[in-house]
Amino acid sequence: MARIRTLLTFVPLQFLVCVLLFAGDGKDRRRGVYDDIVNKYTSVGNIGLTVTNFGTVGTRNNFWPNQPSCEYPRGSRIEHLPIGSLWIGSVLKTRDSTDPRNGLILVSTGATDQSSASGVTGVGYEFNSNIGDSITVYSTLEDNRPTGSIFSPLAISHQDFVCDYYDKFTRVPATGDTILNHVPMGIKIHQETYAWDFPFSDFFVILRYDIYNISQDTLDSVYVGFWADPAVHNTNYVRPGVPGYFNHTGEGYDNAARLAYSFDYDGAPGGPPANSYLGIRLLGSTPFPIGVDSVGNLSTHTYYNAWQFRSSTAQNEYLSPTDDYNSQNPYLSRYSRMTQSMPQSAIDPLRNLNPSGTVLLLSTGPFHELFPGDSLEVVYCITCAKKYGSDVASLDTRQQRSTLYAELAWAQKCYQGEDINGNDSLDPGEDIARRDSVSPSELGLRYEPDGKLTRYLLPAPPKQPKVRVEVGNQQVTIYWDKSSAEESIDPISGLKDFEGYRVYRSNEGADFQHPEDYILNLPLIADFDRSDDRIGYNTGFSQILLDTPKVFPGDTVQYWYRFPPASLSVRSLNGWQYIYAVSAYDQGDSANNVPSLESAKSFLRVIPGTTATSSPSAEIGVYPNPYYVNAYWDGTTGSTERLRKIYFYNLPARCDITVYTLAGDVVTVLHHDAATYTGTSINWFQQFGSASIAPHFSGGEHAWDLITRYDQAIATGLYLFSVKDLNSGDIKRGKFLVIK
Repeated sequence: MARIRTLLTFVPLQFLVCVLLFAGDGKDRRRGVYDDIVNKYTSVGNIGLTVTNFGTVGTRNNFWPNQPSCEYPRGSRIEHLPIGSLWIGSVLKTRDSTDPRNGLILVSTGATDQSSASGVTGVGYEFNSNIGDSITVYSTLEDNRPTGSIFSPLAISHQDFVCDYYDKFTRVPATGDTILNHVPMGIKIHQETYAWDFPFSDFFVILRYDIYNISQDTLDSVYVGFWADPAVHNTNYVRPGVPGYFNHTGEGYDNAARLAYSFDYDGAPGGPPANSYLGIRLLGSTPFPIGVDSVGNLSTHTYYNAWQFRSSTAQNEYLSPTDDYNSQNPYLSRYSRMTQSMPQSAIDPLRNLNPSGTVLLLSTGPFHELFPGDSLEVVYCITCAKKYGSDVASLDTRQQRSTLYAELAWAQKCYQGEDINGNDSLDPGEDIARRDSVSPSELGLRYEPDGKLTRYLLPAPPKQPKVRVEVGNQQVTIYWDKSSAEESIDPISGLKDFEGYRVYRSNEGADFQHPEDYILNLPLIADFDRSDDRIGYNTGFSQILLDTPKVFPGDTVQYWYRFPPASLSVRSLNGWQYIYAVSAYDQGDSANNVPSLESAKSFLRVIPGTTATSSPSAEIGVYPNPYYVNAYWDGTTGSTERLRKIYFYNLPARCDITVYTLAGDVVTVLHHDAATYTGTSINWFQQFGSASIAPHFSGGEHAWDLITRYDQAIATGLYLFSVKDLNSGDIKRGKFLVIK
C-alpha cells in the first residue's frame, strides 16, 4: 500500500513564513503539552537533530526549513529522519498476584505509525515529562559553547541534552487529555544525547537511555527498541510531506554491525538523490541482555523489523503492528516484533522499495527482571554519511556504505571508551583515561588513572583557533590566536602535543555547484607545522607569525597569526563567496595507537569587495553590468527569479540606494549600513551558504536580487540609480542594463 502523508502543503510564501515562525516557538501544539520541549536541536558537529523530552527525535518536519529533524550536513537541508522514538516492552508482574494487570504484556512508545502523522492528542505519545520539566544543555567547552548551554566539567560532549520523562501517566499532565489504550509501566527514563564537533566525530549523535523502575511492581522480559520513520531527501528540491515523499527511501539491515540504515533510492519525487545514508546502530547496553557477555556477541540479541506505514492490508511481515500484544497474530503485536527479527527474505526487498514507505524498529533484549528501584541502560547512535563512490543511488553495496562503517567505528570506540574488549567492565590495562591530580596551574604535568570505567571517551585534538577576518577589495586576511590550540592538553597522554595549523578555502562557484557538501570538502591551501620535530613538513611559523599581535576593538584576544603571509599576494574575486577555515592538529599518540587528530575548523564566510568610502572621487557602479539572466554567476540556470544578484559598489558606510526606471518610477529603495549588513535580506545568501556561518562583507558593497519593492521581478531594460550618503548628504548616480 503506497502512502501519502501531507505534513506541509503548498501555501503562499508569505503565509508559510508566518506559520513557520509561529510554529518554531518550542510548543508542540499537536500534543497540547506546553512543558514538552521540541525546539532543541544539535548545533555542533554536522548533524542537526531535534531532541525532545518525551521520547522522540525529529519534528515530523513540522518546523522545516527553520528547524532540522535530522539534517546532514548541517545547513544543507538534506533531511534523513522526520521522526524516531524510544520503545520499551515488558511483562508486568504485579506485587499483588490478584491484580488484574498481572501478566500483562505492555509496550510503551514515544511515537508509532498511528501517532507520527495524525498528531492526535493521546494516541501513541505515552511518555510525558512532569509539569515544569525541561531539557538542560551542558557542554565540555569553556569557550565557544553552543547557545544556551552551560559549561560543566561533568559534561560528556560538546553539547549534551539532558532530560527526564516518565511512563506513569494515564492522562497528559498539562492538559488532562486521556492517553488512549495505554497501561503505564511505572518507569522513569533519564535521557542524555551527546554531540561533538571534532572532524572525526561530527557525524553521529549518541542517544543514551537510562530506564528506572519507579513502581512497586516487577518488569520481566524487558526489551528496548528504537522506532524510526526515515525519509532521506534533499529538501532544497522537494518539500517534506508532498505526495510520495516517504515512498522513495530504501532500507537495509546489517546484523553483524547491529545497523539499520536508509538511503535516497532515486531522488523522487523531486530533485537528484541526496547521496547519503542514515544509520541507526545499537552501541551497547548495561547490563547485557540475557545470554550476551560482550559487545562482540550483542548482535545475537539485536532484532530488526520493518513494515509499511499504517498498513492493514500488506502481507504479514509488512503489516503495521497496532497492539501491545496479539497472541492470535504476532505481526499485529508490537512486543512480538521487539523480540525477534523479520526473515531475511523480507528484509532484502526493502532496498528496492518493495514495499515502499516503510518504517523500522531496531530492538534488543530480553533483560533480566527489573525489580522496583532497578535500572538498565541502552545506547543507540544516529549516524549520517555520504555514499562512497559514484555508483547509482539505487544501488546499495558494502563499498557504498564504507564511509558509514568507518564513522560507526568512531561512534563505537567513543561509546566503549576504556572498555576496550567490550565486556562492560574495567580490566587490567584498560584504565587509560586520566584525571588531573594537581592544581589547574599545573594542568598537564601529572596525571593518574581514576580506577573507574569511563565511557564516551574520545581522544582530543587541540582546541580550535579563534579567528577574525578583514575583507577588502579583492583581499581577504585571516587572523588567529596562539593560546587556544598551543596550550591544549590531550586527555589521554596528558601532554601538550600541538603540531601545526591548516588553512582551507573554497573555490569560486563551489557554493552553488555543490551546495549540499562543499563545506565538507574545502580544499587545503596551506599547512604550517613545528620545525623542532620529525613530524610533517617542519615549515615553522615564521611566514605567518606577526611581530606584535593584531588586536580588534572590543576583543581582548591577541591574534598572532595571519594568512596570507604579508609577503604573499593572494587575489580574491569581488562579489564571489568564499569559505575559509583554520584548524589545528596534534602529533598523535603512538603509545595509545591514536593518529594525529585535527581540531574542529573555525569557519569564516566572506565576500570580497570595495570598502566603504565617502570620497567624492570614488565612482559608484554596479556589477555585473550588463546583467545577463542564466549567467554562471548566479548558479541558477534560470530556475528561479529569487536567486539573482547584482552588487552596488564603492558605497558610503551609510546610504540609501534608489533604483528607477527610465520613466522615473521607483523600483526599489535599499538601505545600506556597513556595520550591520549581512546580505541575508536576499535569498541567494540564504540558499547558497551555511545558516550557521554569518557572512562578512567589505562594507562598500550591497547585493540586490532584482526584485521590486512590490515583490515582482524586474524586466529587461536600462535602469537608473542614485546613492545618497546619509552622513554627508552627497548624492551620486549611475545606470545598469538587465538582459533576460
